[in-house]
Amino acid sequence: MKRHKFDEIVEKYCAGESSPEEEEMLDRWADMHFRQYTDHSVFTQEDEAQKMKTQIWKKIRIDKEVRGKSKPLWGRGRFLAGIAAALITVSAFAWFLLTVPGEKSSKISVTGAETKNITQVPQRITLPDGSTVVLETGTSLVTDEHYGKQARTVYLTGEAFFEVQPNVQKPFFVYTGDLVTEVLGTSFRIRPEGDKKTIEVSVITGKVSVYAGSEGDDKKRNGVIATPNQKVIYNTELKTLRHDLTDVPQIIVPDAQVPDFEFKETPLIDVLRLMQQVYRIEIVVRNPVLNHCVFTGDLNGLDLYRQLDFICEVLGARYEIRGATVFVNGENCHGL
Repeated sequence: MKRHKFDEIVEKYCAGESSPEEEEMLDRWADMHFRQYTDHSVFTQEDEAQKMKTQIWKKIRIDKEVRGKSKPLWGRGRFLAGIAAALITVSAFAWFLLTVPGEKSSKISVTGAETKNITQVPQRITLPDGSTVVLETGTSLVTDEHYGKQARTVYLTGEAFFEVQPNVQKPFFVYTGDLVTEVLGTSFRIRPEGDKKTIEVSVITGKVSVYAGSEGDDKKRNGVIATPNQKVIYNTELKTLRHDLTDVPQIIVPDAQVPDFEFKETPLIDVLRLMQQVYRIEIVVRNPVLNHCVFTGDLNGLDLYRQLDFICEVLGARYEIRGATVFVNGENCHGL
């Protein structure tokens, strides 16, 4: 059923003009979503949920006169309760056909349950397997009707942050247009850029495979593996992927394991090895001579790029980022 057709049936039901077949379909829909989704409310405060509930009841515009027309109050009340329960989780969950770019044709049909954040603040939802998604304002997420049977598949429109429960038997897929993000258990963010021509996938923990699900050889795909502090930028027009470090790489290890970044005459190879362990990134020294240079300085409180700037200034070296790898180069310890 198309989304607009579903909305038309709801309007007919509320006006007392629906057929017995349409009423039966809506009752099944209400029962299913009242039962499945009331335990997954995204609201953290009761007053916030109550405000949304009030808005919802105003939106469907049911008054006493309409409810009294020829339809049993019990049946109508059960359906409207189902609508309220589904909508209170940010937006209506509806079974419909969604068209998104596919692999073999320009569009494919997807049947699933949609959630859309119609509020002005980010909202968290919980998927059936316990994975969570924080939807930004205006973002829509469709959960595939076969979610959790062989795989866990969702379809995203907009920006969202995911925390996925590990399950090697049932990989997690996020389709954003014709870009596919595949994970086994991790946290990451998917964000379309303002010009709508690029999509950015940035990894917080774990590992994701990002690839274009466009038409072509099923055994060869344009894709990359991204790990913490890495991002992938997909150009939706050129169908290209760029692998890069995030704008502000974060320390990955737990707070209790964060080392002291104050060094005294420490060989560069040891300084960089520590940085690689903490940030989970690759740093390559092109000139082996630099590895034996000693560094003295306090890097505590500085982000990764400022730390690299400080080190290179002291040693007379330089660094550049190529994709997700940092390259350090210089003639000798003082750039001579």
